[in-house]
Amino acid sequence: MRGDATRRRIFVFTGPDGSGRKTIADMAGSTLELKKVLSYTTRERRPAEQEGQDYYFVEKETFLAAERNGEFVESVSIDNHQYGIKQADIERLWAEHGFVYVILNPQGARLLKQRYGDAVVRVFLYTDRDNAERRQRARGDGEALIAHRMSHYDEAMSYLTECEYAFENVDIAHTVFAISNTLERYLNRQLLNLD
Repeated sequence: MRGDATRRRIFVFTGPDGSGRKTIADMAGSTLELKKVLSYTTRERRPAEQEGQDYYFVEKETFLAAERNGEFVESVSIDNHQYGIKQADIERLWAEHGFVYVILNPQGARLLKQRYGDAVVRVFLYTDRDNAERRQRARGDGEALIAHRMSHYDEAMSYLTECEYAFENVDIAHTVFAISNTLERYLNRQLLNLD
């Protein structure tokens, strides 16, 4: 059975802002045919983001009510915005598919690891500070926001040593290939040539 507890894994893509974690996670998830567990957030949607594909965008009152009801397996507050993953979403996708992925900052990744233990496999993505800033500018983020995020860069980087895997994202295609080969070993489907 695909949802068998011995074959359940949550692949958590994490790392500092500007590391490419969302792009890499979605490309690797698509390559490996993994289901994505979406976070709920109270922040405004960015121009390229889509409801139900990138996040579930909800009002703060809705988020806080769900939090009071104990619906989130992890929730964090970042820059006065709430983010969280619902336990019901993980359980449903696990039952249907067995293997799922999420995109979280290091704080959220740590909470998920505490909750699900060995079922969580953390993939830390990073790039140097200059590349991280350049990527945020390229997606249209303002200088004040970039400066604020980069003030957390060293703190985010310190989480690298706690993760099961770490990849420097210099070239997207190469990084996706390397991660896909690494995670395929957990799936044991022999979809990719691992040589």
